[in-house]
This record gives sequence, structure tokens and C-alpha cells, in this order.
Amino acid sequence: MNKRILATAVLAALPLLSAGSAFAEEAADNPVTANVSLVSDYAYRGISQTDEKMALQGGFDYAHSSGLYVGVWGSNVSWIRDSEDAARDAGASFKSSHNSLEVDVYGGYKGTIGDFGYDVGLLQYVYPGRYTKTWRDSVAKRPDTLEGYVGLSYKFLTFKYSHAFTNLFGAPDSDGSKYLDLSAAYEIADGWTLNAHFGRQVIAGPAESYNDWKIGVTKAIAGVTLGLHYVDTDINHVDIAEPRVIFSVAKSF
Repeated sequence: MNKRILATAVLAALPLLSAGSAFAEEAADNPVTANVSLVSDYAYRGISQTDEKMALQGGFDYAHSSGLYVGVWGSNVSWIRDSEDAARDAGASFKSSHNSLEVDVYGGYKGTIGDFGYDVGLLQYVYPGRYTKTWRDSVAKRPDTLEGYVGLSYKFLTFKYSHAFTNLFGAPDSDGSKYLDLSAAYEIADGWTLNAHFGRQVIAGPAESYNDWKIGVTKAIAGVTLGLHYVDTDINHVDIAEPRVIFSVAKSF
């Protein structure tokens, strides 16, 4: 299989954590929160995780007044099964991993200094399934990935650096890969927020690095947040990385 197509498939794995800070008094008043969302396509770093189909997502967070936090988040995915189909089309034979889920477990410390915020932590991506030696020889390395991140924010701007301590979503020889994320969220009217993002995925090993970007708006209404965003990358001739518009509905508790 073409290495670029395979790398795109296995790298198709939403950052959960923004570099903005939670105020200590908010954590003290409500340390446990939950969230649930429905999206028309789960795009992560510009690449669809669900073959441009819908995803149901949700998670829980605990934030201590000291700034320490932990959380878990999950979503249905299809990119691993899609990678298996591509490997079989290329003639490989192996047992399926039976994966259809991504579970992210994370923890860290965040705070503020005036208008500046900081956030540092670890994020473990887990893809439950059975990855036999034959599977790893035919499709990719294990997709589970551990990243560390450091985020800085100023008012409506956020910059976040993520570093992979393992192979990146199964791409071979890709430990040490990094992702740079510059984002903005600016309230343009009551309940309306303009969102913009530019990211650079630098991949160690034989896979190719790429850029992604997003722009759109969210609207808070009747206790839910509606979103409409345009997402794209500079990866050519790969359907799950081509430009598209994504609609989302989210609720926090």
C-alpha cells in the first residue's frame, strides 16, 4: 500500500484540552462536569476519524481548586477498521481488531497569571481491540498513543504544543512526533463565538508531515452549543482529509 495513504489512515485519530485556564473558584463550586456532543464528522487534526460519518461523543472532568485536573472522553471511530479494509484490499490476511471506539484519559495542571493562562499534562489515547502480531505486521503498529502537552493562552488566543512519547497512532518509527496548534475563540455577539485554528503535524519516521486548519462559529442557545465549521488540510488525494463542513451540537452539565 502507498505509504502516504497508509500513514494518513493510521494517523486519522479533537484535542480535548484547551490551553485556557479554569478559575479556581469555579472548580471549587463545581469540580465534576460532564459533556456530550453529536457531530456530523469527527475530525481530528483535520482528518476524519469516522469516514465523514456522524459520531456520538462524551466525557467527564474533575477539576480541583488547586489547578489539578483529570478526565476521560470517548467517541465512536472507524479509521482502524477502514485501515484494515485497505490492508485486505492490498492482499493482507489477518484477524480484525474489532475496534470501534476511542477512549482518551488525561490529567494535568492549569492556572492563570493575569490575562495569561497555562496548561501542562499528559493525554493517553486508547483504542480497545485485539491487535495480534499478524495485525501489526499487516496494518500498523498498535494505535494507542501517549502525548504530553504544554499550552499557553492570552485572552482569546491559545497555543498548544503536543509531543508523542510513543508511535503516533500506529505510524511506524513515529515516536517523537509533535503537533503545534494555534487557535482563537472570539465572541463576536451575544452567544456567538468565532473560532479559527491552524495546526502543524510534524511526523517522525517515513510518514509525511502536514498542515490543517479550521474556521467557523458556535452559538449558545437554550442550554446547548451549536457549531458550524469548515475543516481542511494540505493532504492531497485522500478523501478523509479533503475540505468539508462539520455541524455539531454539544451540551455541558
